[in-house]
Amino acid sequence: MTLSSDLQRKLAIVVQTGLSLVNTRDLEKIVQSATDAGLALCGAQFGAFFYNIINEEGEHYRLYTLSGVDRENFSAFPMPRSTGIFAQTFEGRGIMRSADITKDPRYGRNAPFHGMPPGHLPVHSYLAVPVKAQSGEVLGGLFYGHEKTGVFDRDAEELVATVAAHAGIAIENARLREELMKKIEEQKKTEVRQKDASNRLGELAAIVESSDDVILSKDLTGRITSWNHAATRTLGYSEEEMVGASILRLIPEELHDDEKIILEKIRHGERIEHFETVRLTKGGERIDVSLSISPVRDASGEIIGASKILRDISTRKRMEISILQAEKIAATGRMAATIAHEINNPLEAVVNLLYLAGKKATDPEQIAYLTSAESEVTRVSHIARQTLGYYRENASAISTSLATLVADAARIYRPRCDSAGIRVELCIDSSKEIVVRRGEMMQVISNLIANSIYAMPSGGVLRLAVGDTPVGVLLTVEDNGTGISAEMLPRVFEAFFTTRKTIGTGIGLFVARQFVEGHGGKICVRSSIDPASHGTTISITLPLQSIYSAE
Repeated sequence: MTLSSDLQRKLAIVVQTGLSLVNTRDLEKIVQSATDAGLALCGAQFGAFFYNIINEEGEHYRLYTLSGVDRENFSAFPMPRSTGIFAQTFEGRGIMRSADITKDPRYGRNAPFHGMPPGHLPVHSYLAVPVKAQSGEVLGGLFYGHEKTGVFDRDAEELVATVAAHAGIAIENARLREELMKKIEEQKKTEVRQKDASNRLGELAAIVESSDDVILSKDLTGRITSWNHAATRTLGYSEEEMVGASILRLIPEELHDDEKIILEKIRHGERIEHFETVRLTKGGERIDVSLSISPVRDASGEIIGASKILRDISTRKRMEISILQAEKIAATGRMAATIAHEINNPLEAVVNLLYLAGKKATDPEQIAYLTSAESEVTRVSHIARQTLGYYRENASAISTSLATLVADAARIYRPRCDSAGIRVELCIDSSKEIVVRRGEMMQVISNLIANSIYAMPSGGVLRLAVGDTPVGVLLTVEDNGTGISAEMLPRVFEAFFTTRKTIGTGIGLFVARQFVEGHGGKICVRSSIDPASHGTTISITLPLQSIYSAE
């Protein structure tokens, strides 16, 4: 399939804009770049990006950027409100595209202008796309207009939606960086204040008791000699429980050797600053902490122990992980764009060859296999485009039975299972039909079957069951493979987390959960690595009343 030069140019704009937004930290540059890119992609006469920010007092207010028109053209007009026309975008309910907005029944129903203010540039063609964070928070919206009618088509809508998705990630990253820098700066200022306060011996007792940080002292054997209120709040132990006890009670067993090194440094008069490690609470929870430890001397100057300031930095660590996760997703998007572009034409060629082979085949079984292969290659092409981030599932939701989809998937994977020594058991006991996007559900089922095959390298049993429930349909995929450890099980639905040592992207179950929950359903997993009962069971419940309607 050959792309037109205009579409190639627009796709290049999308990719370049995505790369630019990922590498830009300045919020104003992010929103201006997104506004300009959207204008170039949809062919509007002018566009604007209205976005929300929070000032230092925690108040929300709205700013905007323009493209294709001078700022003077809008300086005299008030900010748009959540009227009938604008509410859909500002509330994040979806994209709004109109061939002639003046014909929309919601147009012109709000005082004082009842339409466009006097002097406003004429607008007939209208396109508005909400910009959201990954949490679902609406950050603002991209708005484009043209004096002619019927200017914006679906391609323009999808391309601008892609820019909006990139902008949402970039704005969220910028916010996270700003919050992290503020936290770090605040921590530095607090540490300076603590250092100054430590020199005021007359105020030491009051500072220790009122501090938000854990402050304790210990002797040179590691026995705790003082314990402040913050230590009780953070670590859970009372002063009575800890004074006289060993500091090792707070340290995970695998880190006990660290305490020996710390005490040796203290004996030599060394100070330890901002040492990041892990400590245990009374409830057994592990928390990330930053330690500052100083020698304590008696009146003669002899070192008799150490004072320790412990700060809980778990929140900061989580923020750092969030930033890394966002940047991983952005990097994966760039890689997906390159891969999808390179493999799309070969995939089309394979589809054509399979079609021609099917025309020449005479054996019904061969024809069935070729038809299935053509369907699966088409689905691969769909997944590749979907991974780009600027392609959305366009196929209408259909009413079908989950049993039919499972039977189709089992037929496709049965030869692979046979060659791997895996026995496939089908237990179909369902007559209900549900409304689903077929491509998404086939991707979910295929991912689960592929995971089970990988988990049984020496063969085994794969059981696929579909049954009716009072409110929907239940799909169960069960294998007696190697299983997943209890430590890893809570993370299996995280993006980029995988239990495979050499292959695996870590997005299969992540995508599966997105698709299942997108249909209003639920997915859960239980697994065991016990030699007597190893294996994994994944259950999916889909409701009869889907959020989609069959078309």
